Parts: sequence; C-alpha cells; structure tokens
Amino acid sequence: MLTVQRERRSIVSLDMPLPPSVNQAFAARRGSHRTMKTASYRFWLQQIKEAYGTGWTLPTLGGAPYGLWIDLAPKVRGDIDNRVKLLSDVLKRPLGKDDYGLGVVVDDKEMWGLHVSLMDGLARDRCRVTVVQMAAWPGYVSMRMGQ
Repeated sequence: MLTVQRERRSIVSLDMPLPPSVNQAFAARRGSHRTMKTASYRFWLQQIKEAYGTGWTLPTLGGAPYGLWIDLAPKVRGDIDNRVKLLSDVLKRPLGKDDYGLGVVVDDKEMWGLHVSLMDGLARDRCRVTVVQMAAWPGYVSMRMGQ
C-alpha cells in the first residue's frame, strides 16, 4: 500500500468561504437540550468540502503550536470574533467518521496566538486564514502589521 505524505510547511494560507457567525451555527433540537448544526453551518461545510475535498492535498503544520491570522472583508456583518471557532475547527484533523476537518493542524488546542482583522480586497463572502508555526509567528505578525 502506497502512503502519501502531506507536505509540511511553517505557514499555510487558505482562501475560504466566510463561515456563518457561531451564533448562527447551532440550534437546539426541538424538545431537547441537545444542539445540532444549522443549515447555514452545513452549507458552509459543504462549500469547504467542494473547495478542498478531504484536505489531503493541502500542506500541514503537523502537531506544532501555531498562531492563526484571519482576514475578513470590511463589510462583513456581525462581530469579527464570531467567525473564529468555526474556522479553527475546520482546520484541524477530523476526530471521527462524522467529523470533518482539513488536517492543516492536528488539534486546535495547539493554537497559541490569534489575530482577526479586516482587509480590503476580500469579497464579503470570503475570508483568508493563515496558520503559522509559533517559531515564525512573531516575524509574521511584525510583517503583517508593517513593522
């Protein structure tokens, strides 16, 4: 059996569809205390699957601690921090058969840094996520902040 190794990088950047606000991603099941993914969250996951498939062609950071930089369009509706959780979750390796993730990082608990900002030039329904190993994070942040 042929095993394909994913390319390892210290920085991985992806243009993605804008996820729904985390406030719009889950709803309580009728008559239950359990929650389920909303139609808008499932639609967004389908868009990610159509764009990236299983994620096996994407580079990976592996299990290293990382920083996450998220760029959103200036006209995005809602609070900018409401997009972080869904983006962070979709970047990790899937946990089970009903879970979906791109495997760019092993686990989102390895995220040690986070920056979310508005960036001109992005379509309102798109975002850009950049995952950076912590060893390169200070330099990346300085470069992005123009220092």
